[in-house]
Amino acid sequence: MAAPPVTAEVDTFGTNVSARTNPHPSPVDMMNNMTRYRRPRTASRRRFFGLAGSAAGAAFLAACGAGPEDHATATPAPPPAIPEAIELTPTPTPVPSPTVTPEVRRVFPPGDRGQVERLALPETAWQTPVYISRSGQAGPSVMVLGGVHGNEPGSWAAAQEIADWTPDRGLLIVVPRANVLAIEAGERTLKELGDLNRFYPGVPPEAEDAFPMQRMAHAIVELAREFQVSLLLDLHESWGFFNERPEDGTAFLGQTVTNGADVSESPRVEAVANKVNALIAERDQLVFRDRGRNRFTNVTQRPAFDPSWLRGGTSSLGIGGFVDDLVPVLIEMGQQNQTVDRRSELHQLFVRTALGHEGLLDLA
Repeated sequence: MAAPPVTAEVDTFGTNVSARTNPHPSPVDMMNNMTRYRRPRTASRRRFFGLAGSAAGAAFLAACGAGPEDHATATPAPPPAIPEAIELTPTPTPVPSPTVTPEVRRVFPPGDRGQVERLALPETAWQTPVYISRSGQAGPSVMVLGGVHGNEPGSWAAAQEIADWTPDRGLLIVVPRANVLAIEAGERTLKELGDLNRFYPGVPPEAEDAFPMQRMAHAIVELAREFQVSLLLDLHESWGFFNERPEDGTAFLGQTVTNGADVSESPRVEAVANKVNALIAERDQLVFRDRGRNRFTNVTQRPAFDPSWLRGGTSSLGIGGFVDDLVPVLIEMGQQNQTVDRRSELHQLFVRTALGHEGLLDLA
């Protein structure tokens, strides 16, 4: 399916970079189309003996001057008086100020500015373009996937537009049409291809008896390793909206954002969703999901698939287990009563906001 027509505002993301007057429109533009302590007292030897001198000294002299007969008949001398206790102010234990450790993201080194195009699985029926856009400045590396499923046109339409963006810092890698044959067929996938989103980390191209999408999964993971990707944004679509679901099921994942198994990254991802929600209508707003929140409790609907597709793999949310320091995020837009153009716009808005949050883009 061809990408939807680009509006005048979206044209700022077009392929003719030199013609842009504002290559990085803001998200709003897109929517209008030590503690002080008392010094402690110390007890000196002079003060101690001064306090003890009269009573203890007298007792000592009396004892020394007594004769043997006195020891037999005299009442035992009282023990030396214990000097009055001296109250010492304990030295307080300093309470260190909290140390704020700056968040450090993987930084891709600087290099030449520009875009390079290469092919994943070249010289095969499944080959697909990969767009690598360099800012020329050091910064994070982010990957965007679209077209993982052929019946989710808003995902690959958005990714095709994003492929023309140039970051201000770091590196942007985009695979707009990960499953080209499924896109051509307008199907989630084809039985002979397998489901790409169930095959990570995949298998090498030379492996025997492997599905084509297992090889594609391997190619994507290798790209993430090569370019030290720290954030992967996987664009998808579902039928119904999560907030409007009549029952739990994967057919009702529209308008959700889900991060991988590492819940320590939840605030990072949720912050992006919140920024997007501040710019869009209530029905369009995104629900954040992680391992503890907004999970289905009784899944009764699942897309039809061949069980063999699940052979030895995981979804994109598991890629973080195969690429060091990578955080995967799955973004789903609902198709029900929402046009392809609108779904594409919302995908682009989320990606642009995430790139700004990560420091790749300067947003007004």
